[in-house]
Amino acid sequence: MEELTATPRPKAEATSLNSSKTIANDVFAEYFSAISAFFQKNFYASLHGGAVAAIAEMVSIACARTVVAEDKDIFLGDMSTSYLSGAPIHAEVMVDCSVVRSGRNLTVVAMELKVKKTGQLAYTAHATFYNMPIAKL
Repeated sequence: MEELTATPRPKAEATSLNSSKTIANDVFAEYFSAISAFFQKNFYASLHGGAVAAIAEMVSIACARTVVAEDKDIFLGDMSTSYLSGAPIHAEVMVDCSVVRSGRNLTVVAMELKVKKTGQLAYTAHATFYNMPIAKL
């Protein structure tokens, strides 16, 4: 079996809602190479859908954390992933993640995953997080 490796990328500082794309991109780049090496290709010689969903969850949590305070707990309430086309196993995939809505109780994140070489949209995902209130005891 192939050894798992992750390529660290330089970290960026979050200054606005749009910069969550950069942070999510860094998280995605670190984990995508490790997961794509671990999972075997499916029947169509593309990355298994479960690996894509796992990556989408990790990136969406990182993106949601850019607007939700650290002292608040969040949990994933709903996530949907659309598999538009397959990405080859060793292809580089770019992610564009943004916060659609962030309120007192709810945070919604949307992302697009594109094959870097062709720019083709391969997957889309939407995640809804519930923000837990801080207990006042």
